[in-house]
Amino acid sequence: MTDLIAEHDTERIAGLAAEAERRFGPFVHEWVNPGADGRDRTGEPLPRALFREAGRLGLIGFSLPPEVGGQGRDKFEWGIVLEELSRISRDPALWSLLDVNAGVTEVLLGTGRSELIERYAVPMAAGDMICPPAAYEGRDPFDYLTTARELGGGWRLDGSKRFVGGAVLADAFLVYARETESGDILSFVVERGDEGVCVDRLDTTGLRSMGFGTLSMDDVRLPAERLVVGADALSAMNTYLRNRRLMTACVVVGHMRALFDACVVSLDGRQRGGQSVLEFPNVQRTVGEMFTALHTSRAMVHRALATTYGPRDQFFDPVSTVAKEFVSEQAIKVGLAVMQLQGGEGYMSRHPWERYLRDALGLIGGQGAQEMLLIQLGQHAVSETRQRQKRMEKAQRTMLDGTRRHELAVGWQDDK
Repeated sequence: MTDLIAEHDTERIAGLAAEAERRFGPFVHEWVNPGADGRDRTGEPLPRALFREAGRLGLIGFSLPPEVGGQGRDKFEWGIVLEELSRISRDPALWSLLDVNAGVTEVLLGTGRSELIERYAVPMAAGDMICPPAAYEGRDPFDYLTTARELGGGWRLDGSKRFVGGAVLADAFLVYARETESGDILSFVVERGDEGVCVDRLDTTGLRSMGFGTLSMDDVRLPAERLVVGADALSAMNTYLRNRRLMTACVVVGHMRALFDACVVSLDGRQRGGQSVLEFPNVQRTVGEMFTALHTSRAMVHRALATTYGPRDQFFDPVSTVAKEFVSEQAIKVGLAVMQLQGGEGYMSRHPWERYLRDALGLIGGQGAQEMLLIQLGQHAVSETRQRQKRMEKAQRTMLDGTRRHELAVGWQDDK
């Protein structure tokens, strides 16, 4: 196992950031940033050409295995790349969608089935296909209204997923549905061109280029091979969410870094009473709070990335969940502080400040609401504490039993 401290070294992080800038920086500056402000104003989704170019450059396949054309880099490295590219980008929606596509590719690879890998995973890694997960219904999964019924050697799906990131861009969807007979949750690949599939665009407050939409399915017939996980698909989804939470936190940290630098630079040239506003103690205090929020968030995310080298629970990673929850709170805190420092400009759409806050709200909303993450963490902490207490009590009993056996043995020798 790779040493966690070595992998957390700042020099290595700086080297990975430099690699990301060198390899993918021109793509960001020449392909992604031009038109980003216009996409935000109009709600136009990201151009498909961006995904194809990202695939050609090896960006989508950065952390995917060579069997689908990937480079096989690890999650620590992928997280640093996402952070750095988010820092220099003006459209955070792209990085979320790239990681979503990579994550679903890993789910399909995990089945080991060549028909799914060749038809979907390989073109997804190349940027030629987009396939987001479609799970959210605003209710407990076992109460899903989206149902799957086995029919004539295949499957029939009915229902809707009302909030799917990338739906407008998607060629296919990884759909989670409740089987009518068993009540278990299964997952399927539903193609956009399947009869009975309908996608409607959703207008959102932020991340407007991400192509949010609603997926509706009315008597959609699927062949048997489109079944991805035939039992307990929720476990596979939780494994996917474990990594998505961490990578989302990486993107948010990069977004925060860009905002902090832009805010300080803009204030540097602003004067009040012949004095730079950055010389005012109240402004310095606010900047200090932002600086603290940014660097504690970054340290938390890097710590969570470093733990990916060690043993992890397959379905729930408390450190990644902590990172996602904490960074989300700090992102809102920094955004509100910037709005306050910028005064009236903070509410003008021709300046970037209000857009940051809108996009940040979109970035933190996925992979579980803040309240739900805290509940999960509380449950984990209670369980972990109880288990630790039981281990301590067992160790104490073992020591006590050993002491008693020793005393009895000594007493027996004395009696002789």
